Amino acid sequence: MTHLFSPPGVCAPERSTYRFFPRVGLFILATLLYILSGVPGILLMPTVMQSYLVFVIISGAAALSLSILFAIQYRSGLAAQLRGRTFIQPLKMGALSLIALYALCGVIIMFISLPQEAFMNELLTGLDTRQTLIKVASLIVLPPILEELYFRHYLLRLFPYESSQLWKWIAVIATSAIFAGVHTQYDNWTSIALLFACGCVLAIARIASGAVSVPILLHMLLEVIALSADWAFKLAELYG
Repeated sequence: MTHLFSPPGVCAPERSTYRFFPRVGLFILATLLYILSGVPGILLMPTVMQSYLVFVIISGAAALSLSILFAIQYRSGLAAQLRGRTFIQPLKMGALSLIALYALCGVIIMFISLPQEAFMNELLTGLDTRQTLIKVASLIVLPPILEELYFRHYLLRLFPYESSQLWKWIAVIATSAIFAGVHTQYDNWTSIALLFACGCVLAIARIASGAVSVPILLHMLLEVIALSADWAFKLAELYG
């Protein structure tokens, strides 16, 4: 299990000096940006447009804010932070893991006849084709950037995961539990469990690769899988 953090042929990351208070300070700043960046858009955007621009207004503004913070934080080594130590192996293993998790979720839904999540059922209701494309595209791109910078970078860095395998697993489990917990729009226990498991995959990919770009790309894939799986489950009448 410990080798999950060091893909084959890749050396384990070097230990870095853990400075608690600078990391807490950046996390607090990131949290404020995460919460407040979308407020002006919500207040100024006409209600009729918010139905399909919700991810642009909220996730887009916050994603831009956290991206700027990240760029300032690593202004002298931004490319290295995006590239990390290794890229293909964590991306490939992460993608296969996410697909397997959704396949397992489909089997569980089929056997216990769970209903479709109300949030997913209402996601595109009342939108025309243009509005649907805008909402789906923004969902695939913007929340992954925002949530990976926040959960798999600023929150993850609160834990000294560079120091030991134990701290790596504590960081993975704790951040994944918080990640699942903040998605209050879901009601089914399978959705919460799936979010937690996917969060673990994304956190492991982040630590193993050393690159924030890997979990961002995996999260974008996750959004595509989630939308496709929900459509397929509904078409196959798996929902109870």
